[in-house]
Amino acid sequence: MLSITGLSKTYDNGVHALQGVDLSIGKGMFGLLGPNGAGKSSLMRTISTLQSADSGSITFDGIDVFKDPQALRQRLGYLPQDFGVYPRVSAYDLLDHMAVLKGIHNKGERKESVEGLLAHTNLYQHRSKAVSGFSGGMRQRFGIAQALLGDPDLLIVDEPTAGLDPEERNRFHNLLVSLGEQKVVILSTHIVEDVAELCPNMAVLAGGKILLEGNPIALTDKLQGQIWRKAMSQEEALELEPQLPVISKRLFAGQTILHVLANEAPEGFELSSANLEDVYFSTLLNHRNSQVV
Repeated sequence: MLSITGLSKTYDNGVHALQGVDLSIGKGMFGLLGPNGAGKSSLMRTISTLQSADSGSITFDGIDVFKDPQALRQRLGYLPQDFGVYPRVSAYDLLDHMAVLKGIHNKGERKESVEGLLAHTNLYQHRSKAVSGFSGGMRQRFGIAQALLGDPDLLIVDEPTAGLDPEERNRFHNLLVSLGEQKVVILSTHIVEDVAELCPNMAVLAGGKILLEGNPIALTDKLQGQIWRKAMSQEEALELEPQLPVISKRLFAGQTILHVLANEAPEGFELSSANLEDVYFSTLLNHRNSQVV
């Protein structure tokens, strides 16, 4: 169990990245959903002991993360949003080097671990190729391989599917699901579909605060009967947006689709079955409205 209590962080430039974050995360996939700049990466970096917090505490299976960061690092796997690689170094050699840094010094044990992880991430046939020449999806799978060195109990992946094509995204999803049953896996993302497809529990983070937490299906059910939709021209949408509580606007087949949050149907709108995207956008709308003085 990962327990986060009252976590706050303000950077030197005055940005309040985290403001009293409380979370309890058990084994399985947990989705941390939020827009860019919400504080997701700040939270992931703090949990991963890459930066300190101003106040609050983090514990993982009895480990006080701030008092004994090295104890957590031994049980942690982390795939950051961006990671660099050495040019002209093969996937096998780079993963072997990272295994040494992770503390796997026995050569036979290291060989077994490296080859097993490359096979598990479907990269074994590419083991002699330089990681710097990998596609985006292959590089992300390599990132998971390095994060799994040492069989960590806590796995953090930050925006792992951004920029992946649909096939690679689906392959990456299947890989994460295969890992999620025995570990605490935190998926930090702004892509609602990733959380909807993978995570039995989630939270919405914006402005450095947890706005919503729970099971995606239960949260969606609470919103049923309050989401209304209408297809219209771009001009009509621009006219209606200032008048209605619009939570999302998208294009479909050349038309603009508005989704509105309301207890009763606005004129010309029809009831729409709520989904997790509606939950997310309505949460952000309520947050923005609460910031208006």
